[in-house]
Amino acid sequence: MKSIINDIHWPAIIKLVNSDELLLLESPRDWLEIACLYQHSFQEGDCLADSDGQQYRISAPEAQQDSPVAHLPNLSPQSFPLTPLELLPWVRAHALAAGQCCIAKLGFTTVAQGIELVRSLDS
Repeated sequence: MKSIINDIHWPAIIKLVNSDELLLLESPRDWLEIACLYQHSFQEGDCLADSDGQQYRISAPEAQQDSPVAHLPNLSPQSFPLTPLELLPWVRAHALAAGQCCIAKLGFTTVAQGIELVRSLDS
């Protein structure tokens, strides 16, 4: 069975419904670290968006009572891509949460450029 993680174009971001901050993921390893850290904290509406604009819904794994092994959250591809116009308010809110000023001047024409802007805001 092919892992969905191989379909993701890195870098990617995670948008949590209850946070303005975006989580930047550079590689599958970053996803595994975040998935383990937030394993029981993901909520309905949380999503991962990759550099091509493909969105993946993040959902909690089904509990397995007979297994002591933790399971990673599930990623489900969505049928609608994220557009730069939909990403823009996320990036502006992230910049504001990071203490940046002049967020109205932030802009980009592709999702990949938007994710790159998140990277530059975080450094």
